[in-house]
Amino acid sequence: MTASDSSNGAESSDDDSKETRSIDFSSYNLPTDLTAFQVHLLWLIYRLGPAEGVDLQDALEELYPEDINHGRLYPSLDRMVDSMLVNKQTKESDNRRKEYTLTGRGEWVVEEYCDFIDEMVGLDNT
Repeated sequence: MTASDSSNGAESSDDDSKETRSIDFSSYNLPTDLTAFQVHLLWLIYRLGPAEGVDLQDALEELYPEDINHGRLYPSLDRMVDSMLVNKQTKESDNRRKEYTLTGRGEWVVEEYCDFIDEMVGLDNT
């Protein structure tokens, strides 16, 4: 057996182990145009339910090491409203305040990401 034969054998065993751990990415329908920041916003809205921007900002500042300024937060929320992932409504109690909720599509995206992450880290043992 030559050196190239033994290296081919090693590659073959690596390929075999990769095949048993492969993930069928086609089974997920994840939006690829969302930033990690936007995905975090979706998760927070999902978790908190109807939330004001200031509540989301406070939660994000616990997650991120830096302050979250309005110039980052509100344009991201507006893009998600434009993408029909998030609803923005004026609060009845104070017309100056906005409340954010997920649309049906937004909930679906969060659930897709959760399924994907479960699969990626091996939490889904079914």
